[in-house]
Amino acid sequence: MNTRETTVLIVEPDLDTQRVYRQRLIHDPGIRLIGICSSMESATSLLLQTRCDILLTELNLGQRDGLELIHQAHTEYHIPNIAVISNRSSPKDILAAIENGAIGYIVKTETNLQSIADYVRSIIVGGSPISPIAGRVIVKTLQNRIENEQVSEIQGMHSSSVPNPLSPRETEVLHLLGRGMSFADISKVLGISTHTVTAHIKKIYRKLKVHSRGEAVYLASQMGILSDR
Repeated sequence: MNTRETTVLIVEPDLDTQRVYRQRLIHDPGIRLIGICSSMESATSLLLQTRCDILLTELNLGQRDGLELIHQAHTEYHIPNIAVISNRSSPKDILAAIENGAIGYIVKTETNLQSIADYVRSIIVGGSPISPIAGRVIVKTLQNRIENEQVSEIQGMHSSSVPNPLSPRETEVLHLLGRGMSFADISKVLGISTHTVTAHIKKIYRKLKVHSRGEAVYLASQMGILSDR
């Protein structure tokens, strides 16, 4: 994209903000400002007529919502780079913009609008301009998703529908552990050496991904391994 002029379209209803954007971009080498529109209708009309590499939009567009424009620009016009520069900073808006195709999100109250050219250049080189508020929302959302996946994985392991990963002998050893028997007691009951008992228990811990007798017995009970004994 940096081998030719990068075409930029801005959608911003506020006239004073429009003037700032125009002043900062109009003479910037390598950037061609193809228009600054005040509404979604005028923006989509222009997108039908000309190539656009970067679309920057406010979300507050009067009767229409910028999220609708982002979705349409991404799915119908296939604009490769869409970013938001908006007064709206709710987690719902930030996530909706990203999910609809935006690769950047700048909250106006957290930035100097004079830096508009820097944001454009950041996108040109493959970056994603993100203000601190938006960054925190995105990071927190990712953390929550990771935690939910981990919980689901643990719940799945605890489900009684999970096949028993233990051998019949290991299951027998675990059952005796659950009854509070010592290694020596298990050795006598099963007629095997304590060394063999220890080897079985190590395998049980490894297969169940636990580190103690209590954890092994609890997890096996949750998985249904000991339910029939």
